[in-house]
Amino acid sequence: MSSGRIAMKDINKYDVVIVGSGPAGAFLGYLLSRVGWKALILEKERLPRYKACGGGLTKRALDIIPFDPGDIIEDYSFTAHLSLQNELIVTKTTNHPMLGMVMRDKFDYFLAKKAVDAGADLLQNTVFKLVSGPAGDLKVETSRGTFRTRFIVGADGAVSTVARKLGLARNRAFIKCMQGEVFLRSGEVVEKFRNTVHFDFGVIPQGYGWIFPKREHLSIGVLSASKQINPLETYFVSYLKMKNLYSDAEIRSLKGHLIPSGIPGKRLFADSRGLLVGDAAGFADPVTGEGIYYALREAEIAAEVLSDGLSADCERVEIYNSLIKEAFQKELTYANRLGYLFYNLSDLGYDILKAHGKKLAEFYLDILTCTRTYEDLYYKMFALHRTVPVLVRGASRN
Repeated sequence: MSSGRIAMKDINKYDVVIVGSGPAGAFLGYLLSRVGWKALILEKERLPRYKACGGGLTKRALDIIPFDPGDIIEDYSFTAHLSLQNELIVTKTTNHPMLGMVMRDKFDYFLAKKAVDAGADLLQNTVFKLVSGPAGDLKVETSRGTFRTRFIVGADGAVSTVARKLGLARNRAFIKCMQGEVFLRSGEVVEKFRNTVHFDFGVIPQGYGWIFPKREHLSIGVLSASKQINPLETYFVSYLKMKNLYSDAEIRSLKGHLIPSGIPGKRLFADSRGLLVGDAAGFADPVTGEGIYYALREAEIAAEVLSDGLSADCERVEIYNSLIKEAFQKELTYANRLGYLFYNLSDLGYDILKAHGKKLAEFYLDILTCTRTYEDLYYKMFALHRTVPVLVRGASRN
Protein backbone atom coordinates (compact mmCIF):
# COMPACT_ATOMS: atom_id res chain seq x y z
CA MET A 1 0.00 0.00 0.00
CA SER A 2 1.21 3.48 -0.76
CA SER A 3 2.19 5.53 2.28
CA GLY A 4 0.18 8.50 0.96
CA ARG A 5 1.09 11.91 -0.41
CA ILE A 6 3.38 13.08 2.37
CA ALA A 7 6.13 15.58 1.63
CA MET A 8 7.65 16.47 4.99
CA LYS A 9 8.34 20.17 4.40
CA ASP A 10 5.43 21.11 2.15
CA ILE A 11 2.49 19.10 3.43
CA ASN A 12 3.02 18.66 7.15
CA LYS A 13 -0.12 20.45 8.43
CA TYR A 14 -3.25 18.34 8.93
CA ASP A 15 -6.76 18.77 10.19
CA VAL A 16 -6.30 15.61 12.23
CA VAL A 17 -3.51 13.19 13.07
CA ILE A 18 -4.78 9.71 13.98
CA VAL A 19 -2.35 7.50 15.88
CA GLY A 20 -3.08 3.85 15.06
CA SER A 21 -4.56 2.12 12.01
CA GLY A 22 -6.75 -0.48 13.72
CA PRO A 23 -10.49 -0.55 12.97
CA ALA A 24 -11.22 2.65 14.91
CA GLY A 25 -8.34 4.71 13.50
CA ALA A 26 -8.62 3.50 9.91
CA PHE A 27 -12.40 3.86 9.80
CA LEU A 28 -12.24 7.35 11.30
CA GLY A 29 -9.62 8.28 8.70
CA TYR A 30 -12.00 7.08 6.00
CA LEU A 31 -15.02 8.93 7.41
CA LEU A 32 -13.20 12.25 7.75
CA SER A 33 -11.31 12.04 4.46
CA ARG A 34 -14.42 11.36 2.41
CA VAL A 35 -15.89 14.70 3.60
CA GLY A 36 -12.76 16.64 2.73
CA TRP A 37 -10.65 16.51 5.87
CA LYS A 38 -6.89 16.38 5.55
CA ALA A 39 -6.10 13.34 7.71
CA LEU A 40 -2.82 11.62 8.58
CA ILE A 41 -2.83 8.09 10.01
CA LEU A 42 0.31 6.98 11.85
CA GLU A 43 1.02 3.25 12.15
CA LYS A 44 4.01 1.97 14.15
CA GLU A 45 4.27 -1.24 12.07
CA ARG A 46 3.94 -2.06 8.40
CA LEU A 47 0.58 -3.24 7.12
CA PRO A 48 -0.70 -5.86 6.94
CA ARG A 49 0.47 -6.98 10.38
CA TYR A 50 -0.81 -9.74 12.64
CA LYS A 51 -3.08 -8.70 15.51
CA ALA A 52 -4.18 -11.08 18.27
CA CYS A 53 -7.98 -10.91 18.16
CA GLY A 54 -10.83 -13.36 17.78
CA GLY A 55 -11.95 -11.39 14.74
CA GLY A 56 -15.69 -11.93 15.19
CA LEU A 57 -17.80 -9.21 13.58
CA THR A 58 -21.26 -9.08 15.12
CA LYS A 59 -24.28 -8.02 13.07
CA ARG A 60 -24.17 -4.55 14.57
CA ALA A 61 -20.52 -4.19 13.54
CA LEU A 62 -21.23 -5.41 10.00
CA ASP A 63 -24.17 -3.00 9.77
CA ILE A 64 -21.88 -0.01 10.40
CA ILE A 65 -19.40 -0.79 7.62
CA PRO A 66 -20.60 1.09 4.51
CA PHE A 67 -18.88 -1.21 2.02
CA ASP A 68 -18.93 -4.93 1.29
CA PRO A 69 -16.15 -6.70 3.23
CA GLY A 70 -16.29 -9.40 0.54
CA ASP A 71 -13.27 -11.67 0.39
CA ILE A 72 -11.90 -10.73 3.81
CA ILE A 73 -14.74 -12.65 5.53
CA GLU A 74 -13.19 -16.02 6.34
CA ASP A 75 -16.36 -17.69 7.59
CA TYR A 76 -19.91 -16.90 8.70
CA SER A 77 -21.19 -18.50 11.90
CA PHE A 78 -24.82 -19.58 11.81
CA THR A 79 -24.58 -21.97 14.77
CA ALA A 80 -23.36 -21.34 18.32
CA HIS A 81 -22.47 -23.88 21.00
CA LEU A 82 -22.47 -22.71 24.62
CA SER A 83 -21.14 -24.99 27.34
CA LEU A 84 -20.37 -24.78 31.04
CA GLN A 85 -17.50 -26.82 32.47
CA ASN A 86 -17.54 -29.02 29.35
CA GLU A 87 -21.27 -29.75 29.59
CA LEU A 88 -23.32 -28.48 26.67
CA ILE A 89 -25.95 -25.91 27.65
CA VAL A 90 -27.43 -25.08 24.28
CA THR A 91 -26.83 -25.21 20.54
CA LYS A 92 -28.66 -22.66 18.45
CA THR A 93 -28.78 -22.17 14.68
CA THR A 94 -30.15 -19.08 12.94
CA ASN A 95 -31.05 -18.28 9.34
CA HIS A 96 -28.69 -15.30 9.33
CA PRO A 97 -25.06 -15.05 10.46
CA MET A 98 -24.39 -14.46 14.14
CA LEU A 99 -20.78 -13.53 13.39
CA GLY A 100 -18.64 -12.80 10.36
CA MET A 101 -15.09 -14.04 10.92
CA VAL A 102 -12.06 -12.01 9.86
CA MET A 103 -8.32 -12.05 10.41
CA ARG A 104 -7.34 -8.69 11.81
CA ASP A 105 -4.34 -8.24 9.54
CA LYS A 106 -6.63 -8.42 6.51
CA PHE A 107 -9.49 -6.46 8.09
CA ASP A 108 -7.33 -3.59 9.31
CA TYR A 109 -5.51 -3.43 5.97
CA PHE A 110 -8.85 -3.39 4.18
CA LEU A 111 -10.07 -0.42 6.23
CA ALA A 112 -6.74 1.41 5.91
CA LYS A 113 -6.89 1.09 2.11
CA LYS A 114 -10.40 2.53 2.17
CA ALA A 115 -9.08 5.50 4.14
CA VAL A 116 -6.20 6.08 1.71
CA ASP A 117 -8.54 5.74 -1.27
CA ALA A 118 -10.76 8.40 0.33
CA GLY A 119 -7.77 10.78 0.57
CA ALA A 120 -6.06 10.07 3.90
CA ASP A 121 -2.28 9.92 4.20
CA LEU A 122 -0.84 6.83 5.88
CA LEU A 123 2.64 6.81 7.35
CA GLN A 124 3.80 3.33 8.35
CA ASN A 125 6.74 2.21 10.52
CA THR A 126 6.23 5.43 12.46
CA VAL A 127 6.17 5.71 16.25
CA PHE A 128 4.22 8.49 17.95
CA LYS A 129 6.30 10.22 20.63
CA LEU A 130 4.75 13.44 21.89
CA VAL A 131 1.98 15.97 21.38
CA SER A 132 2.35 19.56 22.52
CA GLY A 133 0.96 23.01 21.92
CA PRO A 134 -2.41 24.73 22.39
CA ALA A 135 -5.74 23.34 21.21
CA GLY A 136 -6.17 23.89 17.49
CA ASP A 137 -2.43 24.22 16.82
CA LEU A 138 -0.76 21.02 17.99
CA LYS A 139 2.72 19.72 17.26
CA VAL A 140 2.95 15.93 16.90
CA GLU A 141 6.44 14.46 17.19
CA THR A 142 7.12 11.05 15.67
CA SER A 143 10.07 8.82 14.83
CA ARG A 144 9.84 10.13 11.25
CA GLY A 145 9.39 13.83 11.76
CA THR A 146 7.08 16.45 13.22
CA PHE A 147 3.59 17.34 12.02
CA ARG A 148 1.15 20.10 12.90
CA THR A 149 -2.54 19.47 13.30
CA ARG A 150 -5.81 20.89 14.61
CA PHE A 151 -6.66 17.68 16.48
CA ILE A 152 -5.07 14.43 17.55
CA VAL A 153 -6.87 11.09 17.92
CA GLY A 154 -5.59 8.21 20.01
CA ALA A 155 -6.45 4.93 18.29
CA ASP A 156 -3.33 3.24 19.57
CA GLY A 157 -4.69 0.38 21.64
CA ALA A 158 -5.43 -0.56 25.23
CA VAL A 159 -2.23 0.96 26.63
CA SER A 160 -2.55 4.10 24.52
CA THR A 161 0.39 6.51 24.56
CA VAL A 162 -1.87 9.28 23.26
CA ALA A 163 -4.25 8.77 26.19
CA ARG A 164 -1.36 9.22 28.61
CA LYS A 165 -0.05 12.32 26.86
CA LEU A 166 -3.53 13.89 26.89
CA GLY A 167 -4.05 12.97 30.54
CA LEU A 168 -7.01 10.73 29.71
CA ALA A 169 -5.57 7.33 30.77
CA ARG A 170 -7.29 7.01 34.14
CA ASN A 171 -9.29 4.36 36.02
CA ARG A 172 -8.75 1.65 33.44
CA ALA A 173 -9.60 -2.02 33.94
CA PHE A 174 -8.41 -4.89 31.76
CA ILE A 175 -9.23 -8.50 31.04
CA LYS A 176 -6.34 -10.85 30.23
CA CYS A 177 -6.58 -13.12 27.27
CA MET A 178 -4.42 -15.42 25.15
CA GLN A 179 -5.06 -16.52 21.62
CA GLY A 180 -3.39 -18.70 19.03
CA GLU A 181 -4.04 -19.53 15.40
CA VAL A 182 -4.49 -23.30 15.39
CA PHE A 183 -3.82 -25.22 12.18
CA LEU A 184 -4.91 -28.86 12.20
CA ARG A 185 -3.23 -31.59 10.21
CA SER A 186 -6.62 -33.06 9.39
CA GLY A 187 -8.70 -30.81 7.17
CA GLU A 188 -11.77 -32.72 8.26
CA VAL A 189 -11.43 -31.35 11.79
CA VAL A 190 -11.44 -27.75 10.56
CA GLU A 191 -14.44 -28.54 8.40
CA LYS A 192 -16.29 -29.87 11.45
CA PHE A 193 -16.14 -26.39 12.99
CA ARG A 194 -17.21 -24.58 9.82
CA ASN A 195 -20.04 -22.01 10.31
CA THR A 196 -20.02 -22.66 14.07
CA VAL A 197 -18.72 -20.68 17.04
CA HIS A 198 -17.97 -22.20 20.45
CA PHE A 199 -18.21 -20.38 23.80
CA ASP A 200 -17.09 -22.60 26.69
CA PHE A 201 -17.49 -21.13 30.18
CA GLY A 202 -15.67 -22.51 33.18
CA VAL A 203 -12.61 -23.79 31.30
CA ILE A 204 -10.55 -21.08 33.00
CA PRO A 205 -11.22 -19.34 36.34
CA GLN A 206 -13.40 -16.25 35.94
CA GLY A 207 -13.54 -16.59 32.18
CA TYR A 208 -14.25 -18.68 29.11
CA GLY A 209 -12.69 -20.19 26.02
CA TRP A 210 -13.72 -19.68 22.41
CA ILE A 211 -13.24 -21.23 19.00
CA PHE A 212 -13.77 -19.03 15.93
CA PRO A 213 -13.44 -20.84 12.58
CA LYS A 214 -11.41 -19.20 9.83
CA ARG A 215 -10.88 -20.22 6.22
CA GLU A 216 -8.04 -22.69 6.80
CA HIS A 217 -7.67 -22.84 10.59
CA LEU A 218 -9.27 -22.07 13.96
CA SER A 219 -8.69 -18.97 16.10
CA ILE A 220 -8.76 -20.27 19.67
CA GLY A 221 -8.39 -18.36 22.89
CA VAL A 222 -9.05 -18.13 26.61
CA LEU A 223 -10.02 -15.07 28.63
CA SER A 224 -10.03 -14.38 32.36
CA ALA A 225 -11.14 -11.44 34.50
CA SER A 226 -8.91 -12.66 37.36
CA LYS A 227 -5.98 -10.41 38.21
CA GLN A 228 -4.05 -13.28 39.79
CA ILE A 229 -4.32 -15.92 37.09
CA ASN A 230 -1.05 -16.93 35.48
CA PRO A 231 0.10 -18.39 33.17
CA LEU A 232 -2.72 -18.30 30.63
CA GLU A 233 -0.85 -20.68 28.34
CA THR A 234 -1.55 -23.57 30.74
CA TYR A 235 -5.30 -23.02 30.41
CA PHE A 236 -4.99 -22.54 26.65
CA VAL A 237 -3.37 -25.97 26.29
CA SER A 238 -5.92 -27.55 28.64
CA TYR A 239 -8.72 -26.05 26.57
CA LEU A 240 -7.33 -27.55 23.36
CA LYS A 241 -7.07 -30.92 25.07
CA MET A 242 -10.64 -30.66 26.34
CA LYS A 243 -11.81 -30.04 22.76
CA ASN A 244 -9.70 -32.97 21.48
CA LEU A 245 -7.60 -30.68 19.30
CA TYR A 246 -4.20 -30.60 20.96
CA SER A 247 -2.64 -33.75 19.48
CA ASP A 248 -3.47 -32.65 15.94
CA ALA A 249 -2.58 -28.97 16.36
CA GLU A 250 0.11 -26.71 14.99
CA ILE A 251 -0.17 -23.56 17.09
CA ARG A 252 0.99 -20.31 15.52
CA SER A 253 1.13 -16.72 16.81
CA LEU A 254 0.26 -17.63 20.39
CA LYS A 255 0.08 -14.28 22.15
CA GLY A 256 -1.32 -12.76 25.30
CA HIS A 257 -3.00 -9.38 25.22
CA LEU A 258 -5.23 -7.06 27.24
CA ILE A 259 -8.86 -6.20 26.55
CA PRO A 260 -10.16 -2.97 28.13
CA SER A 261 -13.16 -3.53 30.34
CA GLY A 262 -15.71 -1.51 32.25
CA ILE A 263 -18.17 1.27 31.49
CA PRO A 264 -17.77 4.96 30.53
CA GLY A 265 -18.69 6.10 34.05
CA LYS A 266 -16.96 9.36 35.02
CA ARG A 267 -13.97 8.89 32.75
CA LEU A 268 -13.08 11.37 30.02
CA PHE A 269 -12.37 10.43 26.43
CA ALA A 270 -11.74 13.87 24.94
CA ASP A 271 -10.54 17.38 25.64
CA SER A 272 -10.15 20.38 23.35
CA ARG A 273 -6.99 18.90 21.82
CA GLY A 274 -8.40 15.57 20.69
CA LEU A 275 -10.08 12.33 21.64
CA LEU A 276 -9.75 8.55 22.00
CA VAL A 277 -11.35 5.75 19.98
CA GLY A 278 -11.20 1.96 20.00
CA ASP A 279 -9.32 0.18 22.76
CA ALA A 280 -7.63 3.49 23.59
CA ALA A 281 -11.00 4.72 24.85
CA GLY A 282 -10.82 1.90 27.36
CA PHE A 283 -13.86 -0.31 27.15
CA ALA A 284 -15.25 -3.31 25.31
CA ASP A 285 -18.00 -5.82 26.00
CA PRO A 286 -17.30 -6.97 29.60
CA VAL A 287 -18.89 -10.40 28.99
CA THR A 288 -17.37 -11.43 25.66
CA GLY A 289 -14.51 -8.98 25.16
CA GLU A 290 -15.96 -7.82 21.81
CA GLY A 291 -14.29 -4.58 20.80
CA ILE A 292 -14.65 -4.09 17.04
CA TYR A 293 -18.25 -2.85 17.18
CA TYR A 294 -17.33 -0.25 19.80
CA ALA A 295 -14.32 0.81 17.75
CA LEU A 296 -16.41 1.38 14.63
CA ARG A 297 -19.25 3.12 16.47
CA GLU A 298 -16.82 5.40 18.33
CA ALA A 299 -15.26 6.33 14.98
CA GLU A 300 -18.70 7.34 13.70
CA ILE A 301 -19.34 9.51 16.77
CA ALA A 302 -15.84 11.00 16.63
CA ALA A 303 -16.27 11.92 12.95
CA GLU A 304 -19.44 13.86 13.76
CA VAL A 305 -17.89 15.63 16.73
CA LEU A 306 -14.63 16.55 15.00
CA SER A 307 -16.49 17.94 12.00
CA ASP A 308 -18.31 20.31 14.36
CA GLY A 309 -15.07 21.13 16.15
CA LEU A 310 -13.29 22.10 12.94
CA SER A 311 -15.97 24.57 11.91
CA ALA A 312 -16.63 25.87 15.44
CA ASP A 313 -14.62 26.27 18.64
CA CYS A 314 -12.22 23.47 19.59
CA GLU A 315 -13.97 23.19 22.95
CA ARG A 316 -16.88 21.61 21.06
CA VAL A 317 -14.83 18.42 20.79
CA GLU A 318 -15.42 17.76 24.48
CA ILE A 319 -19.06 16.97 23.73
CA TYR A 320 -17.64 13.57 22.67
CA ASN A 321 -17.53 12.66 26.38
CA SER A 322 -21.29 12.97 26.79
CA LEU A 323 -22.07 11.34 23.45
CA ILE A 324 -19.96 8.29 24.30
CA LYS A 325 -21.79 7.90 27.60
CA GLU A 326 -25.15 8.35 25.92
CA ALA A 327 -24.29 5.68 23.34
CA PHE A 328 -22.82 3.01 25.65
CA GLN A 329 -23.42 3.70 29.35
CA LYS A 330 -26.74 1.92 29.80
CA GLU A 331 -25.99 -1.24 27.86
CA LEU A 332 -22.46 -1.61 29.21
CA THR A 333 -23.72 -1.12 32.76
CA TYR A 334 -25.96 -4.18 32.42
CA ALA A 335 -23.24 -6.13 30.61
CA ASN A 336 -20.78 -5.22 33.34
CA ARG A 337 -23.15 -6.48 36.04
CA LEU A 338 -23.52 -9.77 34.21
CA GLY A 339 -19.77 -10.01 33.71
CA TYR A 340 -19.26 -9.41 37.44
CA LEU A 341 -21.78 -12.14 38.22
CA PHE A 342 -20.14 -14.76 35.99
CA TYR A 343 -16.51 -13.82 36.51
CA ASN A 344 -16.31 -12.44 40.06
CA LEU A 345 -19.21 -14.36 41.61
CA SER A 346 -18.60 -17.36 39.40
CA ASP A 347 -20.04 -19.98 41.77
CA LEU A 348 -23.38 -18.18 41.84
CA GLY A 349 -23.24 -17.45 38.12
CA TYR A 350 -22.54 -21.08 37.29
CA ASP A 351 -25.33 -22.24 39.58
CA ILE A 352 -27.74 -19.99 37.70
CA LEU A 353 -26.46 -21.26 34.35
CA LYS A 354 -26.86 -24.87 35.45
CA ALA A 355 -30.43 -24.21 36.60
CA HIS A 356 -31.58 -21.93 33.76
CA GLY A 357 -28.80 -22.27 31.19
CA LYS A 358 -30.85 -23.04 28.09
CA LYS A 359 -33.16 -20.04 28.46
CA LEU A 360 -30.34 -17.66 29.36
CA ALA A 361 -28.05 -18.93 26.60
CA GLU A 362 -30.76 -18.38 24.02
CA PHE A 363 -31.21 -14.83 25.33
CA TYR A 364 -27.46 -14.29 25.07
CA LEU A 365 -27.33 -15.53 21.48
CA ASP A 366 -30.14 -13.11 20.67
CA ILE A 367 -27.81 -10.33 21.84
CA LEU A 368 -25.29 -11.40 19.20
CA THR A 369 -27.95 -11.04 16.50
CA CYS A 370 -29.20 -7.72 17.92
CA THR A 371 -32.71 -8.95 18.71
CA ARG A 372 -32.24 -8.50 22.48
CA THR A 373 -30.08 -6.39 24.79
CA TYR A 374 -28.03 -7.00 27.91
CA GLU A 375 -30.75 -5.20 29.83
CA ASP A 376 -33.23 -7.84 28.60
CA LEU A 377 -30.89 -10.63 29.72
CA TYR A 378 -30.27 -9.01 33.10
CA TYR A 379 -33.96 -8.80 33.95
CA LYS A 380 -34.56 -12.27 32.57
CA MET A 381 -32.06 -13.48 35.15
CA PHE A 382 -33.85 -11.43 37.80
CA ALA A 383 -37.08 -13.17 36.92
CA LEU A 384 -35.39 -16.57 37.23
CA HIS A 385 -33.25 -15.85 40.29
CA ARG A 386 -34.48 -12.90 42.33
CA THR A 387 -31.24 -12.28 44.28
CA VAL A 388 -29.22 -11.28 41.21
CA PRO A 389 -29.81 -7.48 41.17
CA VAL A 390 -29.10 -7.19 44.89
CA LEU A 391 -25.80 -9.01 44.60
CA VAL A 392 -24.46 -7.17 41.56
CA ARG A 393 -25.97 -3.72 41.97
CA GLY A 394 -22.65 -2.33 43.15
CA ALA A 395 -20.56 -4.15 40.57
CA SER A 396 -20.22 -1.32 38.04
CA ARG A 397 -16.61 -0.35 37.40
CA ASN A 398 -15.56 3.01 36.04
